[in-house]
Amino acid sequence: MSATLLLGGLAGGYGRLTVFRDVSLSVDAGATIGILGANGAGKTTLLRTVCGLLPSHAGSVRLGDVDLAPMAAWQRTRAGLALVPEGRQVIAGLSVGENLELSRASTRLSQTDYVARLAQVFALFPRLAERLDQPSGSLSGGEQQMLAIGRALMLGPQVLMLDEPTQGLAPVVVRQVLEALQSLRGRYTMIVIEQNRVFLDALVDRTCTMQGGKLTV
Repeated sequence: MSATLLLGGLAGGYGRLTVFRDVSLSVDAGATIGILGANGAGKTTLLRTVCGLLPSHAGSVRLGDVDLAPMAAWQRTRAGLALVPEGRQVIAGLSVGENLELSRASTRLSQTDYVARLAQVFALFPRLAERLDQPSGSLSGGEQQMLAIGRALMLGPQVLMLDEPTQGLAPVVVRQVLEALQSLRGRYTMIVIEQNRVFLDALVDRTCTMQGGKLTV
């Protein structure tokens, strides 16, 4: 069951440099929200701060009744957040199966639950099952994006955050990714960062705009 994600007056950046400030956003359980904005607007920094990969400068992050502010990134993952990062960031030297298996260390999955989640990922992206023993670095960009999404889903998240999921992909692959994410709507709370407005319009319930570190809801 997904939960409401609530950001209150959140600010963050790198070191003393504040990249975004005073971001307040409520994403209802099961809703899909898009964030549109140009490069440098602060979108990626926002998601990395929500996930705990960067420290916040001010404000709060809550998932349902849980205050995530004092938690490290790995604790936020266990609480229910998962990020599909910009550029995919699969581990090239590991096979597809080994990339997916990384979730077991983060979530302490039982063998039964691991197999069940793996089956769900393969149902969503059958190509990953065909490439299971193939080094991830040898996959196409589209296949790597499928793997990055599948790896996040293996964590069993309540909130799935995707940073530029169509970046560098051919139109036919963008369509495949869109159809996969459309099938996940309502099952997860999702935040999708994109510069592709057409993609967002086909996927999200509502779109926010980020410009100069400010989020317009």
